[in-house]
Amino acid sequence: MEAAFWHQRWEENRIGFHQADFNRWLQSWWSAQQPDEPVLVPLCGKSRDMLWLKGQGHPVDGFELSELAIGQFFSENGLVETVSEVGPYQCHQHDNLRIYQGDFFAAPELGRRYRLVYDRAALIALPMAMRRQYAALMSRLVEAGGQILLVTLEYQPEQQVQPPFSVGELEVRSLFEREFRVEVLGRAAELDHPRVLSGQLSYFDEVAYRLIRRD
Repeated sequence: MEAAFWHQRWEENRIGFHQADFNRWLQSWWSAQQPDEPVLVPLCGKSRDMLWLKGQGHPVDGFELSELAIGQFFSENGLVETVSEVGPYQCHQHDNLRIYQGDFFAAPELGRRYRLVYDRAALIALPMAMRRQYAALMSRLVEAGGQILLVTLEYQPEQQVQPPFSVGELEVRSLFEREFRVEVLGRAAELDHPRVLSGQLSYFDEVAYRLIRRD
C-alpha cells in the first residue's frame, strides 16, 4: 500500500485493525520464549502488545510509518518518549521500547537481526504483490533458529480490496516454507464479528503460526 493510504487511515481514525486488548495467541504461545531477547514488531501501529512483550522482559523494536500512530501509543499509555535519528528512521524510545518511524522495508540499513518476531498486523496489511517482498525481508532479518509468531486472518468471500486481507495457510506456506519451518498453532472463529453477523462474510477466523528460520 502507498504511504499516503496509511497516513489517511490514521488521520481519519479508520483503525479497525487495532486491538485494545492483548492478543490471545501472544499470551498463549509466548511463555516459553527467552526474556531479555529483543523482539521485532513490524508495522506495529499503536499495539499494546508491545507493552505486554516489554512486561515479559523483552526489549522491543517496533516499526511504524505513521507518526500519529506512534504519538498515540506513547500518550495513551502515559509514556514519555525521547526522539533521535537512527539511520533512515526517527527513533521514538521509552526505556528499552523503541519505535522506528519510517518504511519498514529499509530496516536492513540498521544492520540488526532478530531471534524473535511478533507479527499480528503486518502480513495481512500488505496486498498480495508485496507479501513476497515482505517474506524475503523477514528471511534477511531473522537469524537461523529464530522464530516468528505470525497471526493472520482468513475470511470468505475474499473480495476485500483494503486491509486487513485474508491470507490462507497455502499462501503462508508458499511465502515462507523455503526459509522457515511452518507450524500451525491454532485457529479461532470470530463468530460475533460484525460482518459475519450481518451476513457479509460466511466466516472470519484468526489463525496463528510459528515460523522457525532454517539454518
